[in-house]
Amino acid sequence: VCQNRNITLCMDLCEEDPTVMIDTTLFEQVIINIIKNAAESIGETGRITIRTSASPLMLEIGDTGKGINKEVETKLFTPFFSTKPNGQGIGLIFIREVLMKHNCNFSLRTYPDGITRFRICF
Repeated sequence: VCQNRNITLCMDLCEEDPTVMIDTTLFEQVIINIIKNAAESIGETGRITIRTSASPLMLEIGDTGKGINKEVETKLFTPFFSTKPNGQGIGLIFIREVLMKHNCNFSLRTYPDGITRFRICF
């Protein structure tokens, strides 16, 4: 998804190695979905950064894509809502359900620095 679009994938991982009890198969799908959405938002030429933190225990995926306006932000986790022409609006619903099942707090928004961040706190 990233190689053919000149999208750089950066890792900024904390030195600690915290243990989190998760369903690794479901979380793998969550991370793939988030990165795929980030790459689609970027289109061509940009950066996706995966960052972890031990205190607070957090995973963050940020991108330099086109961003999310406040109106769209309020609808993001609504079933069947999509900003994509052929989107089905189920990807973020799947992510929400997995994160809620694992009692995670999460947010998805574009910050004043122009970076859109999907933050997951465990």
